[in-house]
Amino acid sequence: MTAPWMTPTGITYMSLFVFSGLACFSVVPRARTFNDAELRYGLIGLLSTTGLWAILKTAFFIVPDPFREITYTVGLVFGFATVWAWLYFASAYTGRRLHTNPTLRRLAGSVFLTVVTIKITNPIHGLYFTTTEVTTPFRHLAINHGVIHWVSTGLAYVLAAIGLFMIFELYVESEYNTRSLTIVTGLLALPIVFDLIAIMTPVLIDFIYAPLGVAAFAVGAVSLFGEQLLAVRTATHSTAAAVIVDSNDRIRDFSSAAESVFPELEGAVGEKLASVLPAVAATRDSDESIIERDGDSDDQSDYYFVSSRSMTTGDSTVTVLALADITERERQRRQLVQRERELDQRNELYRAIMAASFAFIFRIDLEGRFSFVSPTVEAFLGYAPDELTGEPISVLASDEETFNEATNHIEEVIEGKSLEMHDHPVATRSGRTVYVDMRMVPIYEPSVDQDERTPADIVGLQVMVRDASKRRQREGLISVINRVLRHNVRNKMTVITGRAEMLAAELNGDAKSSADAIVQASNRLLDLTESARHIEENRELSPELEPMDIVPIISDVVAQLEERYPDTAVTTEIPETAVAETLPRIETALWELLENAAEHTGPEPTVGVNVTTTDEQILITIADEGPGFPEDERQVLADGKEEPLVHGQGLGLYLAYWIITNLDGEIEVPKSQSGTTITIRLPTASNPS
Repeated sequence: MTAPWMTPTGITYMSLFVFSGLACFSVVPRARTFNDAELRYGLIGLLSTTGLWAILKTAFFIVPDPFREITYTVGLVFGFATVWAWLYFASAYTGRRLHTNPTLRRLAGSVFLTVVTIKITNPIHGLYFTTTEVTTPFRHLAINHGVIHWVSTGLAYVLAAIGLFMIFELYVESEYNTRSLTIVTGLLALPIVFDLIAIMTPVLIDFIYAPLGVAAFAVGAVSLFGEQLLAVRTATHSTAAAVIVDSNDRIRDFSSAAESVFPELEGAVGEKLASVLPAVAATRDSDESIIERDGDSDDQSDYYFVSSRSMTTGDSTVTVLALADITERERQRRQLVQRERELDQRNELYRAIMAASFAFIFRIDLEGRFSFVSPTVEAFLGYAPDELTGEPISVLASDEETFNEATNHIEEVIEGKSLEMHDHPVATRSGRTVYVDMRMVPIYEPSVDQDERTPADIVGLQVMVRDASKRRQREGLISVINRVLRHNVRNKMTVITGRAEMLAAELNGDAKSSADAIVQASNRLLDLTESARHIEENRELSPELEPMDIVPIISDVVAQLEERYPDTAVTTEIPETAVAETLPRIETALWELLENAAEHTGPEPTVGVNVTTTDEQILITIADEGPGFPEDERQVLADGKEEPLVHGQGLGLYLAYWIITNLDGEIEVPKSQSGTTITIRLPTASNPS
């Protein structure tokens, strides 16, 4: 009988299988260069088991008769192992984690060991296959497969089909040109055609031709299309648009998503990335991974994050550039950066204002301890901020009395009030006492809406401190000068007035007129000193307003005016009550204005007083029929200018202006050719009761 290697047909069979095995082993070194470990393990396992299976297929025709069945059985074991290596590769390549699932791994191992056990025990039970010596088309041991073989083979084909489905699904979803890879992968199914021909006709021997298809796929996918195989896998695992470039930075492929975002990619295969997408290329040589492009739907820019992943096969490298759309996130980030910048600017402005307006600022918690102290405290008190933070406020108290006063004010602020303290003594680090003005405001829990805040939401208080030393020195000097001058002026003017009145009583004609003029001038100077006294008295009074019915106050002032100026007719239109947020010293301002009206009204002295109320204001109108205010005196009531007073009628108008505006009121004097109307607006009491 003719041996297989002695016939052309036998040589063809052996050549196909031996070349398939050698081809698989020849590309193992290239597969070992894949930098993805799981993909590398799966591919090397597939190449190794397929190569051994193909070599054992060849050996089956060559080895002596006693070893043929053993050789065939060992080949079946490696053939079945090829199925599991293929599934491992397909799972790793498509990004699934089936190959790492412990349950599936244990199940696969159990199935594999069961089938292998049946195969290697075939000489005992003979249920897997039997052999028969045949001479056509050459002398060889024909395999007669049993039922268990076909069950095992069916399972193997089902498992192989699952792997094919996973890979073809990846190709379809990749949006890349995978025609070449599809053809190479499709070669896996070609041996099935050979198997069917061998079963149905005598043209081919019944010998399982699967190693030929696996070898064709493995060699083609790794040697010919390895870069594309890796690029498609890497790009498809990313949900972003992707561009594939080779080691020379030339565009090899791109997804349809990338082309829709970057229309300039159309027809750019083979072009340099830098010439087509310079912004994307620039990210490869810099730390900046975000590119900016003009948006389509609005005036804002779109942003893409460029990430790269390189895959190596042998000496060549392919890089997948994923372009993730991060427009919304980047816009938010840039808005946050802009807001932080604006916040920093506002904080710096706030710091500058605070530094220019106050000596230092501190915050106090509900336990009366400093929770924050501004750095400027050190220059003023000698304490570093860290030395005061966490300490009780008593460390700055000059004595027990001032500590108790401060504590009482803090309790009021914790109840929701805003307070001011003037000339409060504070002890410095060196033990010296300095005087400060303080404004204290509550700090609320920021999560509570402003309209819903109550004292229960207060978490502390903030105190703005201003150095009062210079003000105290200045006001002390002014007070001394004022009192000395007022005392001396009153004493001297009293003498002048008395002597002038005596002269006026004794003289006649022009001399008497001159004496009367001296008396009038002296009286005006005495009025000036009286106004100065009132200003000084009101200077130190608290501006905290309270609800007051001003009708009795106006009635008293009108009564005083009628008594002092009996020739002046005073008319009034006053409601029964008119409650305003004010203080008793409003009476002084009203008197100054009414007296001025009585003194400067027309030949038939008439002064009208009218009071009306609205939801927000109390309006007091004082009108006379005199010649009207001179401009310099009108300016005194309009904006408090005091320079012209030396030429005016005294300090009374300025005193009225100062008191009214200090009580959160307004005063208005419109220009008029004759007669004068003064309108005073006071805030209506929020709680009249």
